[in-house]
Order: sequence, then C-alpha cells, then structure tokens
Amino acid sequence: MPESAITTSGLTKVFGHFTAVDNLNLNVKEGELFGLLGPNGAGKTTTVRMLCTLIEPTSGTATVAGYDLVREAAQVRRQIGVVSEGVMLYKELTIEENLRFLSKLYNLPKREADNRMAELLGMFRFEDKANRKVSALSSGWTKKALICAALLHNPKILFLDEVTSGLDPQSAKALQDFTKNLCSQGVTVVWTTHYMMEPEKICDRVAIVFAGRLIQVGSPSELRSKVTELSVIEVETPGLSEEQINRIRDLEVCNVTYNDPILEIRCVHNHELAESVTRILLAEGAKIRSINTKGPTLEEAFIRLTGGEEEIDRFLEKSARR
Repeated sequence: MPESAITTSGLTKVFGHFTAVDNLNLNVKEGELFGLLGPNGAGKTTTVRMLCTLIEPTSGTATVAGYDLVREAAQVRRQIGVVSEGVMLYKELTIEENLRFLSKLYNLPKREADNRMAELLGMFRFEDKANRKVSALSSGWTKKALICAALLHNPKILFLDEVTSGLDPQSAKALQDFTKNLCSQGVTVVWTTHYMMEPEKICDRVAIVFAGRLIQVGSPSELRSKVTELSVIEVETPGLSEEQINRIRDLEVCNVTYNDPILEIRCVHNHELAESVTRILLAEGAKIRSINTKGPTLEEAFIRLTGGEEEIDRFLEKSARR
C-alpha cells in the first residue's frame, strides 16, 4: 500500500480576522493524482502555499515527503515542484537560460542538468523555442515552461495550482494526459481547480474544499454516490412546443431544460420520474426517440455537498467583497 506523501493535521491559516484555511486534515498517497476542488477563494491556493513553505501555517502540523513543514522547510523545498500564480520565470531570459540558472540553484551536476533539460524540452516540444525569451511566449507555452522548471530536479511531489486556467482546450487535455503519466511513474501530483469537470476526468481522489473547510474526500465516483438521490433524465424528443414543456414543469421538478431535441429533467427523491415524464409526453403526442437515466456529475455532487447553489452564491459574493 502506498505511503503518505502529504499529511496535514488541523492545518489552519488566519489572515487578521479572516480564516482562509480552517482545521484541514488531509492524507495524500504517494503516486496519487489528488484534486483540491472548490470555487475561487475557498482556500485551495492558501493550502498549496503552506504546503510549499511559501507561507507558514497559523496552527496545525503537516509533513511533505516525510519532512516537517515548518521545522524542515528546506528539505521540503528540495522534494517539491510548484506551478502556481506568483511563481514566475525570468521574462528576459530564454527558456534554456532559465532552466540552466535553476539547475545551478538545485546544485545539479552539469551532465545531469544537460540530460534533464534535453528530456524536458523534448517532452514539451520546446526544441525550436528553447532560445526564445519567456516574455515572447504565449500563456500556454509559458505554463509549459513553468512545468519544465518545476520538474527539473525530479521532485517527488508536484503542485499544479489552477494550471489549466488560460489554456486552450487542446493544451489543457495534453497537460492532463502528461500529469496522469507522471503519477504512473511515482510522482505525487496535487491539482487544484475550480473547474468541476477536471477532477472527474483525471483525479484518483478529490477533496472538496469550501469556505476554508474540508467538506468531503473520495474518488469522483464515491463523491457522486453520496448524492444518488438526484435523478437526471435525458429524453430525445424533437419539436416540443412550449406548452408540452410546461406540462413537464408541472411535475414540480427542480429543473427542466430543452435544447431541441434533448429534454433534460433533474429532481431529487423521485424514483418514478422517467415513468411520469414518458406518460405525459405520450399523452401530449410527442415523439420519443430515447430515454436515458443519468447519474449525478461531480459538479452536482459538489453543489449538494456544499449546501446548494444559494449557499455557493452567498460565498462568492462575500469573497468578491473581501
């Protein structure tokens, strides 16, 4: 069984009168792709900054790669790589110059540094861009350069904080695939995001973080299973009139949307929903091509587990004012 790469116990960070991270208890396994999922302001980045020794916790304890977060901060830094807002490369240096400079900071022997740089530049197809200044790169290529820098010293743990923000879909997909491959090689990856679809696709386990607190931890399927009472029915039925759609709304279900030919109905605690919808549509003379019952998504599980859409909206408004 894999050992723990990261453990936290009561980890807390307070800024003045504001508690950004509140009594966080985590256990991330070696080689795991672990997601921290939550809206902006939920405490994800503050957690990463503490675990990367960029800021000290107010209280609580943590170990990263077997080292105490506070007492052995220098050893922690040697074991980790970080891609996060505020972690930058020198813009007026080329990618290769940045990597060469970092290799000296890490005390890598020249031959080892040369081999590692060639490996990373080839992996990310930087061969024709290695001598470009960072300031001349697009946001996508800059993210890739930051990942090269974070991986230069073969870290045991990689922190990717909102790393797909600003990337085009193709680059984001390539980065997700690369990250999964890293984990298969034994690297532990902590991936923070507010995009609900990302952890569902790539993460082994996900921690839902909201208002600085840990709400739930589990695999995406385990988290979805916690809201199995959520019914989602998708009906392929072309050409519905507004009157026919309103007949479905009369069922007092939570939400009805229609994008011809797909009618989607969501509700809670209604095990006879498909039967009721079918009966109404047939009575209304609608053509039904197919009916599918779908399980809840991770986004829907997140909304339910954090108190519902109104609670999330209140939190986001409060965060924006702060």
